[in-house]
Amino acid sequence: MGALVTLGIWLFVVTLFLADTEITLRFVGRYADPAVRLRWEAVLLVVPVATLLVSPLWLWAAAALTLTTLVALALHGVAYRSLRRRLTTAPADAAERIRSLAESFGLRRPFAILYDPVDQLEPATVGLIRPALVITPSALALPEPDFRAVMAHELAHIARRDPLRLWACGISRALLGWHPLARRAARLFALEVEMAADRQAAAWTGDRRAYALALGRWGLRRHGGAGAMRGVAFAGVSAHIVQRLTYLVDVHGPAPHLEPPLGLAGAGPRSRWTGSLRWAHLAMGLAYTLLFAVMARLP
Repeated sequence: MGALVTLGIWLFVVTLFLADTEITLRFVGRYADPAVRLRWEAVLLVVPVATLLVSPLWLWAAAALTLTTLVALALHGVAYRSLRRRLTTAPADAAERIRSLAESFGLRRPFAILYDPVDQLEPATVGLIRPALVITPSALALPEPDFRAVMAHELAHIARRDPLRLWACGISRALLGWHPLARRAARLFALEVEMAADRQAAAWTGDRRAYALALGRWGLRRHGGAGAMRGVAFAGVSAHIVQRLTYLVDVHGPAPHLEPPLGLAGAGPRSRWTGSLRWAHLAMGLAYTLLFAVMARLP
């Protein structure tokens, strides 16, 4: 079977898989835990690459994946070193304040605390292996409830190793970004990372609505500044703030970014589908991978 025919089969199967899986998620995932939906989105990004790795084109796919990973590592290294040159060690009292919060949240993972003395960045979590939290004078000047909420969100990213997740998502976007459904899956993945961190931060702070209000106030302050999104952009974070706030405020409501197509009704909050959702994405990904592996090897 020729390379062009194999690529054509791959494009057909992958498009079918992305459409099928996303529609299924929109029906049954609206009331699921963000961490469960995050696994769905991860499978949406992994399966298209995995299918090529089990095909006759595996050597080309492996080379493209390796090259993209090396380039992404190099770019991240350059950006991280450039950022570190702009930052200093956080003042002792600020560092103690943040580490005390981390200890109260039960965070045991070690992390560095960096300080932006010129106040041009945003609080952010950076670093793939050794995470660092970037803090600014504006954030340190926040009222205590707002400061606690903003730090809880960033510390949740550290606890969940989200910079590494988002970096891996960037590799998938670089490889598959030409496909509109894969591009949408990458956007949803970034949003689910934020929603999962919000859920963890709200649990730490103990008041979901108060956390949402603090997050909203910080968002208003952020959009008023000149360098508002620079730190967030470096960390790879999506700023779907309205959807995140809606999801936080309405405790029992559906995920606002997932709606069944054509106005059809989706599964309710007590549907058995939401309980079986946890492993269904793996079955779908495996089924489509096997389908492509068989089709790509037909005479």
